[in-house]
Amino acid sequence: MAYTSTSDSIIIKATLTDKGRQLLSRGKFKIAKFALGDDELDYKLLDDALLKGTTIIRIDDEDTVYKPAIRNSKIFEAYSNRHKNIQYGLDSYDEGVLYLERSEIEEMAPNLHAKILYKPSLKVNKKLTISPSMSGSVYYLSANSETTEQLDTISDFRFLTTNKLENVKVVIESGIEVMESELLPTMDNRREKIIKKFLLDNDYFIFADNKFFRKIVGIHPGSQFENFASGETIINFKTGKESPPVSYESEFETHATFISKGIQNLILAYDSEGTIGYTGDSFSEHKGPRGSVMAFNPLIDQELQASSTAERDFRYSEYGDTDQIVFRELPTKKFDYIDTTIYIIGATTNSRIQVPIRLIRYVGT
Repeated sequence: MAYTSTSDSIIIKATLTDKGRQLLSRGKFKIAKFALGDDELDYKLLDDALLKGTTIIRIDDEDTVYKPAIRNSKIFEAYSNRHKNIQYGLDSYDEGVLYLERSEIEEMAPNLHAKILYKPSLKVNKKLTISPSMSGSVYYLSANSETTEQLDTISDFRFLTTNKLENVKVVIESGIEVMESELLPTMDNRREKIIKKFLLDNDYFIFADNKFFRKIVGIHPGSQFENFASGETIINFKTGKESPPVSYESEFETHATFISKGIQNLILAYDSEGTIGYTGDSFSEHKGPRGSVMAFNPLIDQELQASSTAERDFRYSEYGDTDQIVFRELPTKKFDYIDTTIYIIGATTNSRIQVPIRLIRYVGT
């Protein structure tokens, strides 16, 4: 559904999706629940009163600052394709209190669960030695050992591989992003702002294009991402088992759904004699409290792993580019590649991030 505001009325337009029409034709269509979304709004346009042309609006006895660009944003019409409607839904977290005892709710009264001031976001960790290098605007995934040998000759270039999963992984952190020193990543803030608010992402949905990827390899539950007041740090992302796609329907067309477990993100700021010293910023992307972290390796389809002497899979020419000189460090080497995007969503917070991947295969000189 979508609505259009005219000079004298508001028009609400409802459109059945393809799935809805199928159910209607079988006499099984029934509206059981609804969701709200605000995909059309770019909140980066909102910058409080620092920008010109702001407007102060009184809402619920509070002054709220809006830019005209936000207020005048156009709302999309409803689509019949269910994958093209709400991508960034509005969330409600009130149901979390249903799982608490009355005594627990009373204990939390000064800091009610529904009063959420900070929501965790997802970030790709680029600070670790196992993190892949971003070249241009993509992360590279080597299709086979022959390609890996070529890419290894490039200095200070870390990339994903299909056969040495422990060396490089995509690491995703869930945490609260704030201005410097606004909300420090202490254990107390982690407990109050994330755990007690039911905003800890223990599981992650990974959506990868099933034309190219067959499985995802996550991390072992015994992995660690932790620091200590002494300055010691334990970072150990043990490679887990291969995970096939699950039956959970993907909101992205042609993308299969995988589920990966996260571990506790215990990179903390420690108080030393009344002042915060060691903050862990050298290892974590988030300035504020950190919730969980996960890491994974995507595994590509077997036919896409063909060597340079084997026949090229048709998908390289249909979905990508072939016989290309990609790296200036390798001016005589040619590659086939396919650009794709993997989407990661925190199962609890619904926070999400996109990871651009370039699947690359060496083809010769």
